[in-house]
Amino acid sequence: MEEEFLTTEEVARRLRVHQTTILRRLGAVDDPDPSRIPAVRVGRVWRIPRKEFEEWLARSSQTGRLTGEAPRAGGALAEGPGPLS
Repeated sequence: MEEEFLTTEEVARRLRVHQTTILRRLGAVDDPDPSRIPAVRVGRVWRIPRKEFEEWLARSSQTGRLTGEAPRAGGALAEGPGPLS
């Protein structure tokens, strides 16, 4: 059975993010960084193996990190400088 690959556009649609966001998150299939979406480069384009993507998505969903961003300390909104005077 041949391995099935997804395009960056298909992955972006599935995650409901812009295709550029996906391109920034791609990494080699053997990349140890868990926030990277496993992918292979074919010429000038990237392809995402469906099986590895599904596994990455399951792992990311369990930790609540679809985009690989770490939660901010102190809640959803980080405190910035006070109001301007």
